[in-house]
Amino acid sequence: MAGNVGAHQRYEFTVIGDAVNEAARLCELAKYDDARVLASGSAVDAADLTEQKHWELGESVTLRGRIAPTQLARPRN
Repeated sequence: MAGNVGAHQRYEFTVIGDAVNEAARLCELAKYDDARVLASGSAVDAADLTEQKHWELGESVTLRGRIAPTQLARPRN
């Protein structure tokens, strides 16, 4: 979900939701990953084949605040 949140005098545009939370956790992990860029395997699977070939699927991890594991994807060299 995206939109203005807050009091009428102080709106802030923000995005919230599961996808945003997952992206934030992947950004946290990417800081410490040699690839420096991570995506979820499900996002890569949803992309068209032209994009999919640029990614390599890796291990699954349980991201902070989530129950189900997320498969990591890294850009191919």
